[in-house]
Amino acid sequence: MELPFQTRKNFWQVGMIFIVCALGISGCVSQPLPLAMLPMVEPQAAELNLKGIDQYQIGEWEAALHFFQSAIQVNPMLVEAHFNAALALHQLKRHQDATAYFKRAGVLDPENRSIISSTLYRNHLGLSSTFERHISGGYRYQGEEE
Repeated sequence: MELPFQTRKNFWQVGMIFIVCALGISGCVSQPLPLAMLPMVEPQAAELNLKGIDQYQIGEWEAALHFFQSAIQVNPMLVEAHFNAALALHQLKRHQDATAYFKRAGVLDPENRSIISSTLYRNHLGLSSTFERHISGGYRYQGEEE
């Protein structure tokens, strides 16, 4: 049985809208990657931060956190290390600690788009909309104890 042309056209339009929405939503919830810094400012802190990124990328959250915290000891103003430590703590489900590091990163560089537009940053600080929290799963860890 052949569908009328208008019905087929409507199915096609609905399908395209669904695909566009799915692609848009999937782009909104991608996991943030750790941030690197230029080594010219503080080479030792940059090296420690990069080692932390290496560990983070292979799923070694504790080791990554150790390197990020070491980078912060060398340079307490290193916003990237604070943000990265928050990401590692989030992976370790230590959400209260992660929130503290996210806050510090936001204070150190409130104009850094990579930080302030991060879904995890926004969820931990209570800045995301209900829709963002629902799509990203942020509701799962807000208020969760360690």
